[in-house]
Amino acid sequence: MILKDMKVGQRGRIIKLHSEGTYNRRLCEMGFIPGTEFTVTHCAPLGSPMAIAVRGYEIIVGIDDARKVEVETI
Repeated sequence: MILKDMKVGQRGRIIKLHSEGTYNRRLCEMGFIPGTEFTVTHCAPLGSPMAIAVRGYEIIVGIDDARKVEVETI
C-alpha cells in the first residue's frame, strides 16, 4: 500500500521509500524512515496535501511525495 491511499485516522508503518539520492534524503529528513509509525491526521478533498503525525511532529505531504512512500497499516 502507498501512503496516498490511506485515510484520515489510519495508523501505519513506513516500509520503504521509492526514491533515490537527494529526494530520498529529503524524505528521511522529514521523518519518513522505514520502521517509523505514523497517523494520517488530515487529507484535503482532492487528496493533496495530507497531514501526517510522525515522531511528535505534524508533517504536510504533497501527493507526489505520498506516492513514493510504501506503508503497511497497523
